[in-house]
Amino acid sequence: MGELKDKAISGVKWNAIGRFSTQGVNFIIGLILARLLSPSDYGVVGMVGIFFAIAQTFIDSGFGSALIRKNDCTDTDYSTAFYFNIIVGLICCMLLFSASPFIAHFFDIPILKDLVKVMSLNMFISSFAIVHAAKLTHAVDFKSQSVVNIVTAVISGVCGVLMAYKGLGVWSLVYQNLIATVLRVILLLIVTRWVPKLEFSKSSFKYLFGFGSKILTASLLHTIYSNLTTLLIGKFYTAKDLGFYSRGQSLAAF
Repeated sequence: MGELKDKAISGVKWNAIGRFSTQGVNFIIGLILARLLSPSDYGVVGMVGIFFAIAQTFIDSGFGSALIRKNDCTDTDYSTAFYFNIIVGLICCMLLFSASPFIAHFFDIPILKDLVKVMSLNMFISSFAIVHAAKLTHAVDFKSQSVVNIVTAVISGVCGVLMAYKGLGVWSLVYQNLIATVLRVILLLIVTRWVPKLEFSKSSFKYLFGFGSKILTASLLHTIYSNLTTLLIGKFYTAKDLGFYSRGQSLAAF
């Protein structure tokens, strides 16, 4: 009991350190980028936010929460969830890639076609680390997660600033997110040192989906509700207007 208490206290401490540090880094990077980029750049990226938020919700499907909730997780459970996340991540990536021309036409902004294609890679890449993050949370290892998040925020943020300074505009935001995703996945794979088994259990999937599907439903409703305003502003107003709105929302959330 004493060991569990110590782990819980350590977890709370490192979770707080990680959150404040990551938010602080993102805030500083955001201020610098705001001086180098235009509101329209943020608005263009914000237009497609709802599509990627929904895709990310499907990729996890509540399996991460189901793994954390289960006390006696086995490698079979983790492997089953891992392969499911990969498959859904690939499907979402392909769907967004294929839908990019229609999304660009919907908002009447041609550059969105190429932006969405590149951004869709995030969906597939991020699916590789969902189980690894869940394993760390299950073990109450928030120290490792905090270090990963801080390093990712610093490196991707610096890269974003350099690209914005070089005049890449909206692409600096896209590549910054892509770098952050790749780096976070690599670091989580290194930290956990876990390799999935070549097996997929139907009974494990049934259990995980039984709990995860409820999380998925709630998350979908929340995601659509939270991003609907952004979608409407992007459709009926200008990218500049949406840029001001999205940055305002970000600062309020911070």
